[in-house]
Amino acid sequence: MAKSAQEIVASIAPNEAAFMQNSEQFAGFVRKATSTRVDFHWRDALPGKPDEMTINRHGVVCSRRLFEGQTWFGYTLDPFGEDVSYSATNDVAKLMLERFLKRPQAA
Repeated sequence: MAKSAQEIVASIAPNEAAFMQNSEQFAGFVRKATSTRVDFHWRDALPGKPDEMTINRHGVVCSRRLFEGQTWFGYTLDPFGEDVSYSATNDVAKLMLERFLKRPQAA
C-alpha cells in the first residue's frame, strides 16, 4: 500500500526526544532544522538506503553522511520506499520545509 505525503510527514517526530517517547508511532525524527535545510533520521529506510537525510531549501531529498570529518550529500532514489511515488516524495519535501524550516523573525 502506497503511503501519502501527509502520512510520511506525520510519521516524523519534531525531535529525538518525542521519537524516543513514542518510537512505535514514529518512523523518524528531525535532527536539525536551519533556515536552509531540514536534517532528519528515517528509521524505516530499506537495506542499502540512507537513514540520515536532508531536505534542502530547494525541496531536494538528499542522503547525508559524514566521511573524513566532512558532510557529504547525495541524491537518492526512493528515499521513503519503493511504494512512495516521485510526486509524493516532492510533496513530503514541501510539507517538511513548511513545517520545520526555521524562518528568520521579522523585526
